[in-house]
Amino acid sequence: MERFQEIFSKIPKRYRILIVVGVCAVLLIGFYFLFISDLRDQIAALDAAINRTKVEITNQERILAEGPKLKAQIQELDQRLQTMVASLPEKQEIEGLLKKITDLMSETNLVAKRFVPGQEQKNEELYYAKIPITMNVRGDYRQQGTFFLNLNGLPRIVNVPSIKVGPAGGLSPREAELSRKLDKRPLDSEIQGETYRRLSAEEIQEITQRKKQKAGPPRRK
Repeated sequence: MERFQEIFSKIPKRYRILIVVGVCAVLLIGFYFLFISDLRDQIAALDAAINRTKVEITNQERILAEGPKLKAQIQELDQRLQTMVASLPEKQEIEGLLKKITDLMSETNLVAKRFVPGQEQKNEELYYAKIPITMNVRGDYRQQGTFFLNLNGLPRIVNVPSIKVGPAGGLSPREAELSRKLDKRPLDSEIQGETYRRLSAEEIQEITQRKKQKAGPPRRK
């Protein structure tokens, strides 16, 4: 240490000052990168987390403020849905509805090549059943358009989610000759329709009992 002091004292004063300043500068730079820079990164990360939390709080406050309004809207929609289900036909009315559809085919002079009601699908939460209907009909564009228009005008709900239309194939000589004379191009349509009915009181009771059995006995507190 004495040797270092002796050597340092022999250095001109202004160089000694520069050396001291340089050492201090190196120490300050090292301190900055070791401590200050790391602290700044931590502060930036904390600021970002605080901002995210503020946004989440704002969103939660907005949701809480709109909660009663949303609840009222859900109750209104549920009431409307229950009303719609209550307006659906009962099981015994479905046969009459299906007959009405075949009558519409006859009234529009469509040839019903196939008319098959499918297996109904029950909705056990809202207590209604969907009944698919497969129809294959033959007729010109005007006849089929009139049929769909009349189908839409039925008092009961009949949806047509899928229609495939193409030129009629396998025409008999009489059909081909009649088409040529009338200048009408017959079309074959494959129609996937569906109608609905509400479940009977007996069916609802059966579903309710099955749900109770599945849930098991109530737990004792």
